[in-house]
Amino acid sequence: MSFLDDVKKFGKNLTDKGKDIVEITKLNAQINSEKDNIREIYTKIGEQVYQAFKNGTETGYTDLCNEIAQIENKIKELNDKLLELKNALKCPNCGAEVTKESAFCPKCGTKLAQ
Repeated sequence: MSFLDDVKKFGKNLTDKGKDIVEITKLNAQINSEKDNIREIYTKIGEQVYQAFKNGTETGYTDLCNEIAQIENKIKELNDKLLELKNALKCPNCGAEVTKESAFCPKCGTKLAQ
């Protein structure tokens, strides 16, 4: 019966290992979820720091904030080129994309200058 006892122990060990693997996977998923929460908070901190910079408050991150401002300007230039190619403009009230022929913004109803 020694052989059967060995098989039973082996089976029990496999079952225990399987349970351990499932538990490890669950814990890793929870850890990754918490790390995602931290990343979201970092993003919020960064947004608040940059908003303070834009409002004229010294943040200690002037160089990085200036880089963001330069990138934002480049994005605006690229968006303006896109609008020109699409024969469109931005609504001055809500920022929606509107054809140049439109008299009113279809999103907010603002009268557009012709």
